[in-house]
Amino acid sequence: MTKPVKKRAYSSPVRQEQAARTRERIVEAAGDLFVSQGYARTTIRQIAEAATVSPDTVYAIFGTKARVLTALIDQRLAPAPGVDNVLDRPEAHAVRDEPDQRRQIHFFARDMAAISARVRPVYEILRTASAVEPEMAAIRAEMDNYRLRNMRQAADWIAAHGPLRVEVDRASEIIWALASPDVARMFCEGQGWSEDQYARWLEDTLARVLLLDESRS
Repeated sequence: MTKPVKKRAYSSPVRQEQAARTRERIVEAAGDLFVSQGYARTTIRQIAEAATVSPDTVYAIFGTKARVLTALIDQRLAPAPGVDNVLDRPEAHAVRDEPDQRRQIHFFARDMAAISARVRPVYEILRTASAVEPEMAAIRAEMDNYRLRNMRQAADWIAAHGPLRVEVDRASEIIWALASPDVARMFCEGQGWSEDQYARWLEDTLARVLLLDESRS
């Protein structure tokens, strides 16, 4: 008697690649629409039409328009293919692996300034939408908590190479505030600072607040 043949789980790399391209196309289309006409005026149908997919496809992948926006923010945070977490990028690893605290902060400030330039237009959409939509306010709080966790990791990396002026928890809160998109927006868009000027200010300020004098000599 022959043994029954076990069915193998079907997995197609081609289908996975197609699904990833579809998702990316939707996110890019949504980004263009959110920036050009605002979050409130943009509909799922418009996003679907711009991405040449059906509205049902957008709903199936993201569920809601709000989650399309969070996916767009995630993409701007870590735009490299295959990188899901902002801390998994080479720029973040450079901060983690650098043994000198002052240079850690230098790398960190440069990275945060570059990220801010990418994220600010989309984050501004989230900020303004959160003022009028409870769902968006909850998502903004979620994103802020996510960013605080990442800043705690950055503080841990810096503290691993020497003492700080403050406890690590307080250091993470300081970094979270100073490196926020809101602060960068006030300087870069409100006062016309360049990305380089903001990066140098952030580096100098974090070094003064976090590092002991001998660490900055």
